[in-house]
Amino acid sequence: MRLFCVRTAARLTALALLCCRLAWAQAGADAAPDYFKLSELAPGVYAATDIDGKSGANAGFVIGDDGVLVIDSFYKPEAAEALLAQIRKRTALPLRFLVNTHYHIDHVSGNQVFAAAGAQLIGQRRMRDWVQSENLKFLGGKATDADRERVQKLLPPQLGYDQTLHLWLGRRGVLLRAWPGHTGADTVVYVPDAGVMFGGDLFWSRSIPNLIDATVAQWTQSLARMAEEQGMRYDILVPGHGEVASAVELQEFRNYLLDLRDAVAKSQRQGLTGEALQDAALRELEPRYGSWRYQRLMRANVRDMANEMSGSTRLPGTPKP
Repeated sequence: MRLFCVRTAARLTALALLCCRLAWAQAGADAAPDYFKLSELAPGVYAATDIDGKSGANAGFVIGDDGVLVIDSFYKPEAAEALLAQIRKRTALPLRFLVNTHYHIDHVSGNQVFAAAGAQLIGQRRMRDWVQSENLKFLGGKATDADRERVQKLLPPQLGYDQTLHLWLGRRGVLLRAWPGHTGADTVVYVPDAGVMFGGDLFWSRSIPNLIDATVAQWTQSLARMAEEQGMRYDILVPGHGEVASAVELQEFRNYLLDLRDAVAKSQRQGLTGEALQDAALRELEPRYGSWRYQRLMRANVRDMANEMSGSTRLPGTPKP
């Protein structure tokens, strides 16, 4: 009975926080308007949501009793500097950890900023090798010597883990959990006492995702489970891209991936390939998802989904064809 009461109380607390998150955001906003909007989701738990692509992705931080944990470091180091300044406005406690939710360049480019401020860099162990070996592909086919130098200077995690890692900021616990699907080395960050989950790019809120490294079959299974962990449900969800959301948007995102797979399968059954397959699948998807952010990625999603279904997806850490 005691366990039931504790879980029930935790869920009610999370739901209350969810209903009030816009009020929290307005009351706690002290944003760096050139880069991100800063919202206090619960006492000491902040989301930094990208403004018009100016920081490249979302991030956040958690203040405990004896230190601070940061989640992701943006695409632009200048945005990371702005986030560090916002943290310093709120606490003089030391920066203890920076968690990279995955290796993609829009989430790790500011790592040096937080490492220089004293944070230990943490990520799922496989992502360490990919920070410098895989990120060049995101700079386009005409990468310059300066682009290559930039990627080689990206700072990878110093501490890795396999499936689960518990961290403590004094009395405040933070749980890191690896879930498969987006890159093969993704981390979700849970703050149990606040009912807040930072999903990284395993969760895109009403946004078309990047599937370049994805295994959608695993991803949809992860999404069905990842909002519940440690005996409680997380109802305030921070995506890697898009606005702070709830389990409703998480289910919508899972539905998108399922609908994408169904649309590609339907086109394949009709004998379509290439551009014709992409056009047919897009006609299936656009009525429901045509208002989502990052529409430019939807055609690539269809292509990547078709590659996965044919077994030709190249995953990080495997030889290039």
